Amino acid sequence: MLDTTPHFSIIPQIQVTLNCNLACTYCFQTHAGKIINLSTAEQIIEKTVYSSASYNNIKKTIQLYWHGGEPLLAGIDFFRKIIEIENRFPEVLFENRLQTNGTLLTDEFAAFFVEHGFDLGFSLDGPEYLHNLHRQYKGSKKGSFKAAMRGIDLYRRFAESDQIPIIAVVTHDSLDQANDIYDFFAELRARVQLDIFDIRRLDIFPAQDDKDRIFHLAPSPEEVGHFLITLFDRWFYDNTRRVDFKELRNEVKMILQPDLIQGNPFHKKRCDFRRTIFDPKGFAFSCDQYINDACCALGNIHKDSIQSIMAKKNRLWEDIKRHVRISSEQMACHACAWGRQCSGGCMTCMKYNALLLSARSKGLADTRWHEGHLPPSLEIIEGEFYYCDGLRLFREHVKKAVQKELTHAGE
Repeated sequence: MLDTTPHFSIIPQIQVTLNCNLACTYCFQTHAGKIINLSTAEQIIEKTVYSSASYNNIKKTIQLYWHGGEPLLAGIDFFRKIIEIENRFPEVLFENRLQTNGTLLTDEFAAFFVEHGFDLGFSLDGPEYLHNLHRQYKGSKKGSFKAAMRGIDLYRRFAESDQIPIIAVVTHDSLDQANDIYDFFAELRARVQLDIFDIRRLDIFPAQDDKDRIFHLAPSPEEVGHFLITLFDRWFYDNTRRVDFKELRNEVKMILQPDLIQGNPFHKKRCDFRRTIFDPKGFAFSCDQYINDACCALGNIHKDSIQSIMAKKNRLWEDIKRHVRISSEQMACHACAWGRQCSGGCMTCMKYNALLLSARSKGLADTRWHEGHLPPSLEIIEGEFYYCDGLRLFREHVKKAVQKELTHAGE
């Protein structure tokens, strides 16, 4: 019988542990729990390979992301076992990508990761005074900057890498420091992904004593716009090209290729439909911000196939588009000059989760999530991204800068 089951490619993001040696003030995860069992990691890898092999007979490339918490807490023997598992599939080229705070990196770790082709990314928010504001050791107020830089320098020595991949969280405290941030990452020769702190799922119904801290960290849309403009101007007119910001390059691409659709949604790379999060118990999630809530799981790798997990994810996404993204009351992207290219952002899923929580509070089944009601904090957000107004201000600036350069080039 012909197999008519739809196939969806997957990029697993494996949360090696939810635990961490740091306690960053903006982190959305509960830092507790054990290291993922090797049998669980093995199931994720095997089922990913077999789901790919079922419809693709050519040599396959599979991306695996290793995240946490802090994944290096698993120890080097854990990753040696992972390589042993991957070596069972010589027909597959595995691209292992690991995100770390860098503080636990050793010579042994660095040599191992370089030998086995792991791409390492580091979490670093900028200069020491800025990084240490929020990235501190668990149980103390000691900043982690010096240890993180030791890890980066160590990795660079082994990898002989020209540019170091960095994820930098931008909070309200970063807004007036765009020039310092640029100079720091240029000196480091970094390839930076910006992660602007926004309203998270767990912030929708914050505890009363936590509310002020949470919203203090989130910049206003206008502040985000001006921050990005300053950063863009430094980058766009810097001929040394010592630092790269992928988001800024994509913004220029949007101007040069107006028919280009960036994705759905665009602003968060982790929202790529294929990117699917697995927690240490094997539960699968659409987004790592849901990982503390097992009720949001798409399935479990120990009992569900990749196809069924991704099919459920697809049905949910189609349902979200039908009930959230198409609604004129809750969707402003269609009226935005950038809507077609930008394709919205994280608020799509934030609104879905708010409606889900509201439906549950009324005793409704999760399948009836669209019968819930948005809290006032989300109703006042016109678009699908908290920073829409700031992004529009920023993009108009980018458009003028690019068009001016094109005019000069044509003279």
